[in-house]
Amino acid sequence: MLNKSNKRQKLIDLKLHDSGIRAQFEVGDTRVEDFSFNLNGINFDFSKTHISNDLIDEYATFAEERNLTGFRTKLFSGEKINITEQRSVLHPLLRDLGNHGIEVDDCEFISQAQISQEKLYQHLAGIQELIKQRTVPIKNIIHVGIGGSSLGTQLLFEALKKHDESVAIHFLGNIDAHQLTSILAQCDVTDTFVIGVSKTFSTAETLQNIRSIKAWYEESGGEVFYENLYAVTANEVNATKFGVASPNIITFPNWVGGRYSVWSAVSLSAMILLGASKFKEFLLGAAEADKHFVSTPLEQNISFIAAALDHYYTNYFEAQSRAIFAYDHRLRSLVGYLQQLETESNGKDRQRNGDKVDQKTSPVLWGGVGTDAQHSVFQMLHQGTNLIPTEFILVVNPEHNHVDHHRELLANGIAQAAALLAGQDEATVRSIHADDDLSELAIAAKIFSGDRPSTTILLDELTPSNLGSLLAFYEHRTFCFGVLANINSFDQMGVELGKRLAVEILPLLAEDSPLPTETTIDQSTLETIKKITELSRQ
Repeated sequence: MLNKSNKRQKLIDLKLHDSGIRAQFEVGDTRVEDFSFNLNGINFDFSKTHISNDLIDEYATFAEERNLTGFRTKLFSGEKINITEQRSVLHPLLRDLGNHGIEVDDCEFISQAQISQEKLYQHLAGIQELIKQRTVPIKNIIHVGIGGSSLGTQLLFEALKKHDESVAIHFLGNIDAHQLTSILAQCDVTDTFVIGVSKTFSTAETLQNIRSIKAWYEESGGEVFYENLYAVTANEVNATKFGVASPNIITFPNWVGGRYSVWSAVSLSAMILLGASKFKEFLLGAAEADKHFVSTPLEQNISFIAAALDHYYTNYFEAQSRAIFAYDHRLRSLVGYLQQLETESNGKDRQRNGDKVDQKTSPVLWGGVGTDAQHSVFQMLHQGTNLIPTEFILVVNPEHNHVDHHRELLANGIAQAAALLAGQDEATVRSIHADDDLSELAIAAKIFSGDRPSTTILLDELTPSNLGSLLAFYEHRTFCFGVLANINSFDQMGVELGKRLAVEILPLLAEDSPLPTETTIDQSTLETIKKITELSRQ
């Protein structure tokens, strides 16, 4: 692995001679200033990590060896950096056609992006006008999509919707019909729109869910299903074959990958309620992060610095996971969104040339919402045996008037980051509990090491603009990690095998279906299928 390679001996030396995070605060009084950065109303404080100028300089050198700036130019110019699928990755064009001065190789890409966004706003205006003209008001929108066709839109809606929003968006992704029936129980065909989202419009789970909603419409009677169904896709032909009327098909360019599609028509359902102006602010905020990423030297580049720390902890501290906690209920879907973005992008074991990787790639990404998580997983963060770099996302100014609630929320988030750094030694425990008659076992149990790394991300408020900047920051961070690890961050071959096997297994679950005598399916799986068919009551 990389940490045994002579090529990165300087990084190994930095790890071996590291004196800890707390000790770095004793060296000088400018650490917080030196390692804090601002972007569009967001402050990133890396001072509670093992960051140092030497570490940043060494990673900047490493990045040039990996040709990171060259790959960055290729990304924005439209070269086919997704080399396994020979595709360009140009979703940033959707948020800024100017592309920050980098010349796009094929001007057709710019035209596609412009036409796509113009048509999106036209469709949006038409749908909003149609909603106004309805005799029965729309109360429900069912957004049918899975993975990248849903996660970003759900995050966008939850983060920016009005508290008193009268229309509910129900996000249906799972093929599990328990979710479907729960959603349908809350809706009525007379007040419901359906938006089916699939890049290819062939995603099995999505199409099955849409068919079941169609059956629900037909059973209820009185409403024509296809008049209330909109398709968002990059494959208009497949949507037409499915039965969606041409005026109800909203397309986006084929070069928009699923986990990067929140910037496209995929977010239509959220846009219907948020409006075009908020969505445009969201795009412009992302463009601000793009501008910073493209034009800022690596030593001050926020996404690169975060990626360098990710790589350092994963490969030199053997950190197998990274935790993210948003102290804002509106960001409750952020972790799920970032899990797909980062682990689907960088959970790879092959280098760009096809060889096995020589290092650790994506850590496990997990987390939750404060303060709920403090009463469950934070015990492991403070005293567990695994080092887990942690991120705290705080919003200074809420959109409510419950000041006491918010101050307590912020105090908890700030305190957890401080506690991870400070720890608690035996002398402190004995001093605090001098009058409590604690046993020696209890005293020992209250000791924890501290010096555990965390990053604090502080938003002045949660706006469309800085939400866009935050998500784009994470995109570029993911890209930088992929370049450092020498992998292709833009394919997802690992999800395909399971899908293929599911197609093979599905008919075997049918009633009276005999198990095959010749098959590549393993014996354990065949026995599971057998048990399921024996127990099935349907």
